[in-house]
Amino acid sequence: MRVFVIVLLLTVGFSPKSDAQRIRYKNLFPILQSKDYKTAAPQLLQFLEENDDEANAYFYLGEIIVSQLDSAEIFPSTEKFDSMANRAIEAYKKSMALVDDREIRKNDDYYAAYNRRDLRTGKFAIKISDIHLDYENKIKEVVKKKELVNELHELKNRSIQEYESFALLVEDFHSRFTNESAYLLRAGPADIAASQKLVSNYLKFIEVYEDFTTKLKSLKHPSYDPQLQTIQIVNWNGLKLLKSNFSDFSVNIQNYEEYLNRLNAKIESEVKPLKDLLYKTDAEFNQAISQNLSISDSSKIQKMTIPENLVEQLKKYDEDNVILNLLKYKKQKSRTNLLTNVSLHPVLADSSNIYQRANLVEEYELNLTEQLDLIEKIDLGISDKTKNDFKYFLEGFKPSIEAFIETEKTIVKQKLDSVSQRTEMMARQIEFFRYEQDSIFLTPLIAATHEHKNYVLNTIELDSMLLVGGQMGNQPFIASAGFNMEVKSFTSLLDSSYTINNMIMLSNNLLVNLEGTEKSQQNRYLKYFSPNLEELWSLEYEQEASLGNAKVEAGIFFIYDQDGNVLQTLNSQGEIIGN
Repeated sequence: MRVFVIVLLLTVGFSPKSDAQRIRYKNLFPILQSKDYKTAAPQLLQFLEENDDEANAYFYLGEIIVSQLDSAEIFPSTEKFDSMANRAIEAYKKSMALVDDREIRKNDDYYAAYNRRDLRTGKFAIKISDIHLDYENKIKEVVKKKELVNELHELKNRSIQEYESFALLVEDFHSRFTNESAYLLRAGPADIAASQKLVSNYLKFIEVYEDFTTKLKSLKHPSYDPQLQTIQIVNWNGLKLLKSNFSDFSVNIQNYEEYLNRLNAKIESEVKPLKDLLYKTDAEFNQAISQNLSISDSSKIQKMTIPENLVEQLKKYDEDNVILNLLKYKKQKSRTNLLTNVSLHPVLADSSNIYQRANLVEEYELNLTEQLDLIEKIDLGISDKTKNDFKYFLEGFKPSIEAFIETEKTIVKQKLDSVSQRTEMMARQIEFFRYEQDSIFLTPLIAATHEHKNYVLNTIELDSMLLVGGQMGNQPFIASAGFNMEVKSFTSLLDSSYTINNMIMLSNNLLVNLEGTEKSQQNRYLKYFSPNLEELWSLEYEQEASLGNAKVEAGIFFIYDQDGNVLQTLNSQGEIIGN
């Protein structure tokens, strides 16, 4: 008996006071019954050290130990808790073994709580079976709590194992890609599967740790307040696992499920459609380039349009616009090629049509320049990141994207070198129109270069001829000319104090606006000519605004200024309506 009590003293942590007086249990019982265990415990242990046959004393010893279990140390080992639980069970069992009819008759006041009416006889009585059942239930509660503590240790170990296993998956997965965009664009089936496995392990850890925290909280232990906080991931670097210390059971972990599911959903909703549309558009462009090379009818030109939603998506995922510029390059390449098609541009074979041929060759050179600018921009912009992000697309450029770029640059440069000399020669051929013994230069700048006062200010290109307006010496004029740069008809306008401001084709006729050369001249003129340059009507008006545009509806002329405001409204004779 003495050994048992000493072990209890060590387990519970009490030390009885040495007292010369013998402790009487009947005096101690009221203190125990009031559950003032702090006061009663030392005396109870001293009593049990001297007495081993007091059933109720062992019962309260069990109660005292159980009251200490709620604050007993659980981690890092169950040794102390298990020891205390076992002592409580032993105390209850010792009490049960001593509770018999004699004990109840002798100490019925200790068991007054079990005094109940017998349903069969109707009399009040204390039954041993009721007491034993209550003690057995208390033992079951202790056993249950002991099992829970052992389960908590298992859950803790499982949580740590799941966390460590999950941490390895996170490290591997995060190292596969440099950023979110790279994952979205490069992820293959194996990568998607890895993300799903990561989410699965994440949820498994969450499930185990939540079970652990719920069961630990059920003990209401003052030393343990387990917490699990999930943190939103906002970018790829947020995948790096946060450090967690399981010693205080307060764990912070990112919400991998929400983030990775969102990325995978974006792959399905955005990236896969982007890839499909990119493939489709590129295939259509390749077909158009090939088809447009040999067409003989402009109506059969295959249009090349980059879908607006493809443009928007590429801007999201291709910061350097390399892929978009590749599509633009192919589009520009086809546009340039069309300018060399003789079937579409017969003027290329008409040596007498100097004007249109020279302009077409110049346009061809400008398009080649734009084409070269694009391919060089692609060459400068393409990076290893772009090559990896769009590997699925760039692999279509044979033998490689680098070889494609270099070949295209070489070809375009050769074409530019070839056409530049031709453009320069043809530009000289259209520097001036020939009129009788005079030359009328194509622009004021060319005229100034030749120290000449005859030049064109406005040119309108019709199907069969050119209409031009400018200055002959100091006098304004209009004229018609052939594409061979020969003037066919010539008409002088007003005097040297006026110059042509604008010319507009209107109902196959020519509307000319003239303004004074001096700021003091407020009067302006509108003159309307037939195709053979016969004057149909003339209007002098006093306004500062010049002709911007015009239209004819039901014989009424609506004249607009440069800002789109109505300048004049005229009848078919050129007379102002409303005045």
